[in-house]
Amino acid sequence: MGIILALLFILQIIGFMLLTLLYLKISKFNNLETKQQRLMKEMDQSVLAYLEEIKEENDRLIHQLNQRSNAQVKETTDSVPQEQSIPEASEMPDLRPRLHPVPVHFALRSYQKTVAIEKNEQEKNAELPPKSLDDKEKAKQLYAEGKSIEEIARELNKGKTEIELIIKFD
Repeated sequence: MGIILALLFILQIIGFMLLTLLYLKISKFNNLETKQQRLMKEMDQSVLAYLEEIKEENDRLIHQLNQRSNAQVKETTDSVPQEQSIPEASEMPDLRPRLHPVPVHFALRSYQKTVAIEKNEQEKNAELPPKSLDDKEKAKQLYAEGKSIEEIARELNKGKTEIELIIKFD
């Protein structure tokens, strides 16, 4: 009887140790998960800051290019040369052409297209009502017209179960 009690006592201690080890592993896993989420947020913020910086730099570049093109237009339209004092070499800007991996007019055109696309998307999003309400109404209307749930799901790019729930609960 004493041997059985001692054996049960040892087994109970081993059980508590195993539970403690499992608890420690779970807490380490939870800590690791929160650290990873924090790192992901920091990375997202860093990328967003970098993209914002690039966008500002592109805006500055476009502004400079527009100024240069305006200056060139003015130079070609001015037919009467004006006398100006010649600045010293230290005052003159560096007018040597800089080599760019991408020609400036291609970069400018690409940026202008991107800005135009973003504006169009913003205008479309401002004009459209919320999509979920619109899809619910379409699903009800198509069901009332006698279309099957599979056809409605295919047309609205939704799952069959989602369409069934929309029809049943709305």
